[in-house]
Amino acid sequence: MPDLEHVILEELDRLAPADERVEPLWNEIVRRAGPADRRLAPRRAGLYALAVAIVVYLAAPAFGLGTPFADFFSSEPAPPQAVKDFEQQNAVAAHGFGFDPKVLAAQARRITVYRLRNGRPFPLDVAPRRGGGFCFDFGFSGSCAGPRGARGPKPPDRPGDRDVAAIALLRIGYHRSSVLAGYVYDKRIAKLVVRFRRQSPVDVPVLWVGPPIDAGFFFYNLTEFQRTHHNVAAVAAVDAHGKEIARVASVFRRPPAWANWRNVADLSRKHVILRSGPATIAIAPSRTGGNCFWLRSAGVSTGSGGCAPPRYLRQPMVGGLTGIIFSAQVKPAVARVELRFQDGARSRLQPVEGFVLYSIPKRRWRLGHRLLAAIAYSSGGAQLARQTFDPHMEGVYPCSKPHPIGAGLKVCP
Repeated sequence: MPDLEHVILEELDRLAPADERVEPLWNEIVRRAGPADRRLAPRRAGLYALAVAIVVYLAAPAFGLGTPFADFFSSEPAPPQAVKDFEQQNAVAAHGFGFDPKVLAAQARRITVYRLRNGRPFPLDVAPRRGGGFCFDFGFSGSCAGPRGARGPKPPDRPGDRDVAAIALLRIGYHRSSVLAGYVYDKRIAKLVVRFRRQSPVDVPVLWVGPPIDAGFFFYNLTEFQRTHHNVAAVAAVDAHGKEIARVASVFRRPPAWANWRNVADLSRKHVILRSGPATIAIAPSRTGGNCFWLRSAGVSTGSGGCAPPRYLRQPMVGGLTGIIFSAQVKPAVARVELRFQDGARSRLQPVEGFVLYSIPKRRWRLGHRLLAAIAYSSGGAQLARQTFDPHMEGVYPCSKPHPIGAGLKVCP
């Protein structure tokens, strides 16, 4: 947790900055309001008491009576590993991996260290971005935000939501814990409220960080009971009077049965339907229709799988590259999938139970021979879907000599 004395002093300095013109007046108020001056007329004493009350009211957040505040530049520098993490974001972006955050890694600060219920630290490290906004590592799970007031795609409000864009909510799984964390920009927000289906709500404070970050951060570690059985109903942002400003609820709705393959699959009938190199796809009937599937490479799960019935596929072909493995789930109308390579070679894949699989062989790892496109065709030869791939993307294909890209990272060309 932050040093309370430090926070109090910083907040007092922010609300009533030291000034030669102000300090004598403050000293005079303190002197006259003290017990030694008992001869003041009732009216004057009332005025001085009112002045003191106003100052105390304004400084209340610093004493824990309102929203906590942390001055960014007075916070301790982030540890070297956190600075390196921010530097790596820039290095990765410079080589075509995602957007360019332009994070000012050298200015990163450790704002505070929260604690999980098991005692493990959960640090909050923040660094400003060139041009506004910030990047953050929150318990080793981070992201970046645009500048305050920046306009971008506004997420839609689904049933139960209210201005979801006002709450940047992260749901983080860490050491068998579930954490609700994130940030807000709206200065009217005094706290977050986590609402549950089977227990009373919990208030979560907001820690406001001053410029150049100018945002408020929040953290709450769910208990074992709170995180099971979809007990969380919503996370709401409220003002100092308890009036709701924003609410995120739709993400906490109970997912459809097919979304959890561990519960819906008949594992006794699980079997492999496709093999290609070290990769396999296994399926088992789902009680919600269609099949659950598992993609594995060299006997190890790739993290790809699911039980969505075919009717939920929005495109005729859904899939892509996982490492050097191309896999996709296709609708019944797809009769074949053709893979096209840089050197003109083509490979034809026949769907089996609605899936296709192809492990790219070593001879096609070199530039000039890599995968360019996957095209789905109907039985009549009509093109139903097309997915393209950038053969110059670094870090996709294995190599014997990765080259450095900065910040201690190496990738294969």
